[in-house]
Amino acid sequence: MDKKYKELLRQTADVVQTKIVTRKNRAKAHAVIVDFIKANPQMSYPEIAEVFGLHPITLNKIALEGGEKRGSGRRRRGFDN
Repeated sequence: MDKKYKELLRQTADVVQTKIVTRKNRAKAHAVIVDFIKANPQMSYPEIAEVFGLHPITLNKIALEGGEKRGSGRRRRGFDN
């Protein structure tokens, strides 16, 4: 895991009887990331991934799980509208 992502999980950790509930932490961290994506539509996924220290594909998976979807940003040949 990336350092910034681990730190984000750690910051959102709920400690229950000295045991960290990682699934809950991950859900909170992903919610923060999805909120950031929604709040910054002018930023590309690679730019946002860099902010959180994630790979763009990881960020894309988190965004899709959170219901956020954007186009690829590039046009394919033959599909000019």
